[in-house]
Amino acid sequence: MSHATVEDYAWQHGWEEIYTVTFVLGLDERETLRRFGVAEQDMRPYSWEELWERVEETDGCCDVVVAARAGDWTIAFELRGWEGVRWVTLRELSRGGEAVAVMRHDYAASHRFMHAVDGEVRTGFRPQWPQERWGTRPDALNGHMAELGLPTEPEDELDTWDEVVPASLALAGRISGVLFDTEVLGEPMFGGIITAPVPDDPPTGDPLAGHPLRGHDAELAEAIDAADPGVRRVAVIAEARRLCRVAGVEEHPVLAEALGRAQRGESADERGLDRLVRLWEADLTGQPIDRETGEWIADPCAESHRSPGGRYSVTFVDSRTGERTCPTCTSWRRPSGEERDRARARWRAATAVRDTFLPDERRAAYDVHLTAAATDPEHAAAVVRVLRGEGH
Repeated sequence: MSHATVEDYAWQHGWEEIYTVTFVLGLDERETLRRFGVAEQDMRPYSWEELWERVEETDGCCDVVVAARAGDWTIAFELRGWEGVRWVTLRELSRGGEAVAVMRHDYAASHRFMHAVDGEVRTGFRPQWPQERWGTRPDALNGHMAELGLPTEPEDELDTWDEVVPASLALAGRISGVLFDTEVLGEPMFGGIITAPVPDDPPTGDPLAGHPLRGHDAELAEAIDAADPGVRRVAVIAEARRLCRVAGVEEHPVLAEALGRAQRGESADERGLDRLVRLWEADLTGQPIDRETGEWIADPCAESHRSPGGRYSVTFVDSRTGERTCPTCTSWRRPSGEERDRARARWRAATAVRDTFLPDERRAAYDVHLTAAATDPEHAAAVVRVLRGEGH
C-alpha cells in the first residue's frame, strides 16, 4: 500500500459531481472493458466532448466506461456512471486479482467504496457512514480509514462531509499504489458503451442477513422476525411517531399527515416526504440544497466559476481555516455539533416516517428500529417485549 492522503485529492472539490473510478489489478484495458460488458467491436478512442455528448444522449446516466493503464493496474472511469460499484461487476473485475471502486454522487448525496479480492468483497461502505461496513473483512482497512478521517466506530462522527470522497480515493490509492487524476486518463481515452452488463445474481438467502440492526441488537432482530406482520407494522408506525416526538417534529404537517395515512393503510405523499428528508439531511451534512425545490446543489460555484471550455469548476480555499470559500458566492457552511445533533434527530424521524410505507414490513421494522438499537437499549428492550406480546 502507498501513503496517499486526503490532500492528494484536494483537486476533487469542484470537479465532476457524479462518476465512478475503479482500480483493477492484473487486467489490461481491453480485458477490463470486456468484463464491464463492452463488446470488442465497440471499443474505440473517446474525447471528453464525446463523453458529455453520451451523457446528454442517455439523460444523465452515461453507459460509457474508459480505461487507462497505470503500472500493474488499470483505471476504469465512468462519467455519470456507477457500473463499477455493482457487486456482480466488481466480482468479475477482481476474479483472479483485485479491484477497488469509488463512486461519487453529489446529487443524491450518496457515495460508495468497495474493495474486492478474487471475486469476494472484503470491505464495502458508504463514505458518509463509514461506521457501517460490510464484506468478509469489514475491518481490514480500519487503520488507514482512521488516518484518513473516516471513523470506524458507531459512536464516532465525521469531522467534515466535504472530505469523504477525497478520503475514499486516498484509501483506494493506498490499496493500489496508484493516484487517480485526469492526466492518468489522458486524451483520447480508450473505452466503449456497456452493452452487456454483468447480470444480477438471482436473490438467495435472507436479504436482511447483513443489516446493521443484527449487529447492534440481535434480540430485537429476532423479535421482529418472529412477530406477526400486522404487529410489525403497528410497531413501525409507533416507533416512527416516537422518533418524531423525540425530535420535536410530531406536529410537522408533512409528517403528521404521513403518519395518519400510514395508520389508515393509505399510500404516501412520496414527493413531500422525500423533499423533507433531503432538507434535513442537508441541515445535517452541510450539503448545499435548493430549499424551495428540495433539489441538491452539487457545487455552489459550479455555474459562476467555470474554467475555459467549461469542463472544470474553480473553487477557493481559505488559507487560514482550510474551508472551501468563494469571494463572490455564499460559502458551503459546516454545521456545528449542536446543529448536527438537532438535524440528525429530525432526519431520522422523517426517514422513519417514510419507511412506514415500505411494502416489506419486516425491512421497515429493521430500518426504523435501528436508531433505538444503536442508541437506546432500554427502549429497544421494551420494543422486544411488545413484539413478543409480553406487555406495552
